[in-house]
Amino acid sequence: MKHYEIGGSWFRTLHQPNPYTFAVLIAIGLVLELVVHLWMGISIVYTQFFYLVIVVAGLWYGRRAIWIALFFGILHVGVTWVVLGAVSADAVMRAAMFCIVAAIIGMIVEQMNCYRDLLEKQNLELKETNSRLDASQKSFETANKKLKLLSSITRHDIKNQLLALRGFIELSKAKAANPDLQHFIEREETSARNIQRQIEFTKDYEDIGVHAPVWQNIGMLARDLQPANPDLAIDVTASVDRLEILADPLLEKVFGNLVDNSRRHGERVKRITFSAVHQDGSLTVVYEDDGTGVPPADKERIFEKGFGKHTGLGLFLSREILAITGLSIRETGDFGKGARFRITVPAGKFRSV
Repeated sequence: MKHYEIGGSWFRTLHQPNPYTFAVLIAIGLVLELVVHLWMGISIVYTQFFYLVIVVAGLWYGRRAIWIALFFGILHVGVTWVVLGAVSADAVMRAAMFCIVAAIIGMIVEQMNCYRDLLEKQNLELKETNSRLDASQKSFETANKKLKLLSSITRHDIKNQLLALRGFIELSKAKAANPDLQHFIEREETSARNIQRQIEFTKDYEDIGVHAPVWQNIGMLARDLQPANPDLAIDVTASVDRLEILADPLLEKVFGNLVDNSRRHGERVKRITFSAVHQDGSLTVVYEDDGTGVPPADKERIFEKGFGKHTGLGLFLSREILAITGLSIRETGDFGKGARFRITVPAGKFRSV
């Protein structure tokens, strides 16, 4: 919390009690009472000065200013009795007002001091919490860098070994004449490809949530799918050109995984469409293909890690990427007519451009 000092030398004197200044103010009040009231016989106007002394006392000493108010009130009533020979109603009312002003100022100041002390305590606690958070964040960043470095080095070494392994497998296929041996070699090749996909998955999963969410045009991402798959004889159409959603930068991986899922499991997919539906303040991005679809028993299982004929990581990764920014995905297609994935985008996470 930033502290602001009150400007002006006069106002700065109100920060801390100053006994000498306070004594001077009381002395002036006594002189006014004894000279102006007692000696000169004037009983009005000068008493306004007492309010200044009472307010200063309230600012410095809180509710203890009531004693100063009582002092001047009793003094004023006493001098009035000496001058007039009787106690006037005006003098009593002025004395009462002194006490009321002192009580109100004192209570307000003490309450303000309580709030100030509470804020200072909370500010100190926040500073300590921030210090601990900064230390934790630095430790986390250091550990994260070390883990990423270890992961990167390990991934690089495994890929190099896989490259050599697949090379030897190709040589084995060329040398082996036995059909049974060829079958085993093909199984080995499939396992090597799966390992490579799993290694690539660890890289994608490592990047989830690392970068801040960005606004991404759904139409552009959909159109980029075909250039990324030039060997894919599938027509991709999108009616969402003016729609953007706020999501993790890996959103393109989600759509790429959906297309890969259609290509691998749709069997007869020739057409993929992207569309959008607005409902109850949220948005649903609909991905559909004209393949065989997903059996009812597998509609939720396809998002589980390890489910499927290949690595079983694509749709699991997709759900994880979307969940970073509060998006969700589910499959609602009719088995035998095609797959339909519905991506729900909450309010505030989509816009038209």
